[in-house]
Amino acid sequence: MKLSLIIPIYNVEQYVARCLQSCLQQPYLTDEDYELIIVNDGTKDRSMDVVKELICERGNVTIIEQKNQGLSVARNTGLGAAKGEYVWFIDSDDWIEPDCLHQIIGQLEDTKVDIMQLQYRNVYADDTPPEEHYSLTTGIQKGKEWFVQNKYHAAVPFMIYRREFLLQHQLSFYPGIYHEDSDFKPRAVYLADTCTTYNKVVYNYFKGNSSSITAVLKLKNGVDLFIVMNNLLQFVVQHKIEGVYKRSFYTQIGIAMKTVLRTLYSVSGDDYTTLKGMMKDNRHLFACMCRANNFKMQLCGLLLYTNLSLGIKVYKLLV
Repeated sequence: MKLSLIIPIYNVEQYVARCLQSCLQQPYLTDEDYELIIVNDGTKDRSMDVVKELICERGNVTIIEQKNQGLSVARNTGLGAAKGEYVWFIDSDDWIEPDCLHQIIGQLEDTKVDIMQLQYRNVYADDTPPEEHYSLTTGIQKGKEWFVQNKYHAAVPFMIYRREFLLQHQLSFYPGIYHEDSDFKPRAVYLADTCTTYNKVVYNYFKGNSSSITAVLKLKNGVDLFIVMNNLLQFVVQHKIEGVYKRSFYTQIGIAMKTVLRTLYSVSGDDYTTLKGMMKDNRHLFACMCRANNFKMQLCGLLLYTNLSLGIKVYKLLV
């Protein structure tokens, strides 16, 4: 088995048919070449009825049922069941391009890399034109080079991962949080020995699902980002990371803190008080920002560290 597509399912009745059809209708491949691991994360709508209608008797589809535990656990469940040499985490409201898998598999077989980066397209539910996003490199590079140069897309589905690489480094998704990609992706890229890019747009990233956790920022977004930032800091300590790589992790912490600040502007009342209190309790993260690779981020970190209220007020002027 060359490739496992891991697709968590939760309340995506409107979108799941498009996703599965794009994955199943791939020419030049047999059921022995790739598989779909569908994880029903306790969906409450008719999503699984749609799934079962579509998969029929396909021999390369596995359905796993579990109670609702969130995207992270569903992905971990899929990874545990996967048989492919490589895994691709696909969100069930997105879809992939026709006639792409056999080309992707061919490049994976040629390169044997730990990570292959893909190019993607933002697709909107309204009349906004689609936007294609590229981050191109040549040949095979070390993940640390990508990490320092920030030459990778942020979301987990925009990469394919060698399964043994993930297992060897015990790379999995932190359970129960939003923004799990911000925790997983920097660690994976940093640890990868070999990386390459597939230079065509193959992933359609749907931006019109209003129920998406990134559509509206709320208190949980901010709270969970503190888990992400402290996890990244702990990773730096555990792996004794120094120099430019350490500063690059501090930059990732700063990027996450920017979303915390955006969240602060989105909430009010008790939620605002709670989130601001967490910022006070995590001043060490502002100190990390002061040593990031980005000057504006350093300045923002310094302001937040020395005077939190003032730093919050001037934040919008610095980003």
